[in-house]
Amino acid sequence: MSRPEFEVADIFRRHGESYRQANAGHLDRCQCRVMAAIEACRTAALGGHVTRCRQCGHTEIAYCSCRDRHCPTCQGSCT
Repeated sequence: MSRPEFEVADIFRRHGESYRQANAGHLDRCQCRVMAAIEACRTAALGGHVTRCRQCGHTEIAYCSCRDRHCPTCQGSCT
């Protein structure tokens, strides 16, 4: 399955902070925590690991997921 052009995390990363500031009185702590988890999901912020082919030397980096039940990326990988 190919990666879509935009994911919820991309939108949150681009506009999440300004959205939280504009709606500060309307978002509770849990909603802000979920947004932050989705923003960090599969980025260097959560760490990751490197795999390298011993034959050709090709390297791939796989970042850790947030594993939050509200994250569309993590929820989709559970099936």
